[in-house]
Amino acid sequence: MSRLQGRIFYGWVIVGVLFVVNFAAHANGQLNFGLFVIPMSTDLGMSRSLVGWAQTAKVLAGSASSFVIGRLLDRHGPRLLVAVASLVTAAGVVGLASVRQPWQFVALFALIGLMGLATPGGGGLMTSVPVAKWFVRQRGRAMALATLGLGVGAVVFLPFTQVLISGVGWRKAWLLLAATNVVMTVPLALLLLRRQPEDMGLTPDGEPAPVQPRATNPVRHREQTWTAQEALATPTLKKLLLAFGLMGLAMGGASVHRIPYWVERGFDPQLVSYSFAVDAAGAASMVLLAGIMAERVPVRFIATASYLGFAVAVGLMLVGSNSLFLFGSTAVFGISVGANMIVQGIIWADYYGRAFLGTIRGIVTPVTLVGMGIGAPFAGYVYDFTGSYAPAWWLFIGIYVVAALVMLGSPPPKHPVLAAPVAPKATAD
Repeated sequence: MSRLQGRIFYGWVIVGVLFVVNFAAHANGQLNFGLFVIPMSTDLGMSRSLVGWAQTAKVLAGSASSFVIGRLLDRHGPRLLVAVASLVTAAGVVGLASVRQPWQFVALFALIGLMGLATPGGGGLMTSVPVAKWFVRQRGRAMALATLGLGVGAVVFLPFTQVLISGVGWRKAWLLLAATNVVMTVPLALLLLRRQPEDMGLTPDGEPAPVQPRATNPVRHREQTWTAQEALATPTLKKLLLAFGLMGLAMGGASVHRIPYWVERGFDPQLVSYSFAVDAAGAASMVLLAGIMAERVPVRFIATASYLGFAVAVGLMLVGSNSLFLFGSTAVFGISVGANMIVQGIIWADYYGRAFLGTIRGIVTPVTLVGMGIGAPFAGYVYDFTGSYAPAWWLFIGIYVVAALVMLGSPPPKHPVLAAPVAPKATAD
């Protein structure tokens, strides 16, 4: 860890708090939401497509608020934002315990998504933008440690959630999860979170001088500063939006419907919860590895490998018929999720700098979220009309492959000012 004047660099405190916030995110119905699908659908008479629309409501609400959240992060930092979002999100989760009509379920999911702490797939603005602002040279490992909370949280919350549902029912399970979220996140956010190192008289990474990344680092030769308007004008950003949009479409469908898919193939729900804990463990392990790799290799290579991994995991779902395929598919999917978490958190800062990072991500995040919002009900409709998820799985495999190819062809942009040739100095005749 970097040290400044004999103390631990405060950026690592930020990382620790955001690890906890990510850990507690599963109390808001992240990966463990799949465990609620069957019991809630049965009790409330909901179709799978309606379950998908609830997820869509969440991600569309998140996309609608992302620009505001990004601007607030740039201007004021995450302290009050995370605390307020945690409280309102918990109120929405408490409401889930009392729903009697399907429309109430969809409306509450929209409220939860609006707060921005329950973004599917990781890479949420409130937990990744602050980390990127505190680090440049060590951004990869810092992002990995903060994001690791999502993986570790899933390992804990998946079997814990199933135990709650089996023991006290899905309604009381939501209540207990909401309380857990508030207790874990609100006090830490209010006491410890800060906007950026410059506000405390520090510099990124805790260096005593302005950060100059090592020349051996092929990813960051020097940090570029792009305004949102400049970033939006680059062809690279459009390619990234296409890749993330396609990935979000396939991710949205697969994330919501994978658990009920395996349960309805005859696997015990508790066994499925354990297999998805393996999914989360794979994500946690890969987060650390991908974070270290992101400091050494172009992040788009990590993204490409992640998308191809998703395709393999869905393929194993199609051909699998025993627990070996169940655990194999979830492990590969989790590893791919872990890599994708790092990509989402790092690539925008690497490509466009820290200064306007929240604003830029607030503008581009809706593309990924809208893709996720479309994918979830689409897979539900496929199931409702055909009685099988197989056609959706085949389509998602193709989408992942196309997204991988687009990402592979998206190198970092060159800032027009930095890329412009320097005119020779005039000399006297």
